[in-house]
Amino acid sequence: MDIVAVGYPSPLTKWAFLFLEKALRQIVPDLSVLRFDRFDTLADKPSSTENRLILSMFPNPAFAEDYLKTGQRCLVFADDLIEAVRHTQATHRISPYEALRPISAGLVLARPFAQSPLCKIVGRDVRGTPVDILNMFLEHFGLEISNDIVQGISRGIGFEDVSLSAKLREDTRDLAETSDEDRDVIAQVLGGLYRSLGHSTPGEITWPRQCFLLGDRPNSVTPVAIDLTGRARIMFYGPYFHLPRGRWKVRVLVGFSQNIQGMPFSIDVHSRESLGKARIFAKHGGIFDFEFEAKVTTPHEPIEVRIMSEQGAIEGHMGLVGIDFKEWSLLPKDMASAT
Repeated sequence: MDIVAVGYPSPLTKWAFLFLEKALRQIVPDLSVLRFDRFDTLADKPSSTENRLILSMFPNPAFAEDYLKTGQRCLVFADDLIEAVRHTQATHRISPYEALRPISAGLVLARPFAQSPLCKIVGRDVRGTPVDILNMFLEHFGLEISNDIVQGISRGIGFEDVSLSAKLREDTRDLAETSDEDRDVIAQVLGGLYRSLGHSTPGEITWPRQCFLLGDRPNSVTPVAIDLTGRARIMFYGPYFHLPRGRWKVRVLVGFSQNIQGMPFSIDVHSRESLGKARIFAKHGGIFDFEFEAKVTTPHEPIEVRIMSEQGAIEGHMGLVGIDFKEWSLLPKDMASAT
């Protein structure tokens, strides 16, 4: 028997994985606990026992495809996005925008599981006592556990006589608060993925300026406007987020100062391979948008966007407003398998 639970990095996922493992070790004989990363498949994780608990924050697409063919059940944990970012930021001592990278990966890679009719999506607003919640988890897999065992596990992890949401708030109360600007960025990057988690069509996604890095100063956050003076070069790059597999319409919004002197720019979206390219010729100042298509085939790979000037400049400024991904559709290969 396989029991699979997935969830992007967050307080809820951390707690639920621990709760599940402790409970199952009490009631399932010879349990193997396997933790899958984004490059792991079932063949990479052999087990000497028939009973396996498989936990993954970044399930590989091939693993998801193979597992879902078996018709077995799974759990997907979907925590509050702000709390997920705070947790990831504190755990790895990184910026909020860097924390978006693993969370976007986890959200994208959980989608195939969440769309299965045999999946149960669990948020932090689930109600009930620890006994109620764990029984709900286990009943999904046709398992039972005594109340005494659950209460002992709950005491061991400090989860007694409070709601799950209260327990998770208590665990993160000392973490840094999230600014209004950061909340807005989190909503733009992750909101569409979160709201559409259990649906076949992902929502619209925006990668705003704040998520990109400055070509002249690697690892520096991009300001509102940058100086174009100098040689041809990469102006913006990043943000190393993830997108669901499929065909996307990409809309890039940029601005140029009035003293721009007719400059060509190129944009390249790539992961392991090029996903899409475009070219724009800035004849004069103003804010402009342009669109092109990108095809994502490896959702477990982070995506880099590079915006480059193709010739040197003696004056002028440029600003990146953001990049929208919208009007998603299936790839031709996936259309054939869906029919």
